[in-house]
Amino acid sequence: SSGINAEYGVDLPPYTGDGNAGYVEDEREEVPPRNRHITYGYAAMLLSNEELGTDSIFILCFLVCLLFNWVGYIICCCLFTSIAARCGALSGIGLNLIKMLVILRKCQFENPQLVQTQLYLQLHDFQYAALMLLGIVTMFYGFLRYNTAKAQFNRQALLPRYM
Repeated sequence: SSGINAEYGVDLPPYTGDGNAGYVEDEREEVPPRNRHITYGYAAMLLSNEELGTDSIFILCFLVCLLFNWVGYIICCCLFTSIAARCGALSGIGLNLIKMLVILRKCQFENPQLVQTQLYLQLHDFQYAALMLLGIVTMFYGFLRYNTAKAQFNRQALLPRYM
């Protein structure tokens, strides 16, 4: 039989000592699997807000990687763990590759190594085109990946919350 706690006016189940606190199996209310999934999805959504990052972090990491080459990429990947930072760094390193290839193609150099690299790229246009395509694909992959993650987060934010 259940006891009533006089201080709070709550009907408590009796404690039987076997760990189930006196509940009868038929009295337990089971949560349907669908509601369990939504509850865990909401908890995951709360965490994903921090994991997603902001547009300003995306732009910051993009500019750091664009200006500081692979050193900037390593700095961004070590300092920031959000999706926005990683995608911004990826886009920035892609645009940096494009920038360096255009500089190698269009400028005149006195450094023998740079002159040799420039002549090599002129002789092998397919490698220049392949590296340029790699930079473009990398840049757009970072942009698209971040926009997809942001759209997915916004769709999750519109779901009803069951707690």
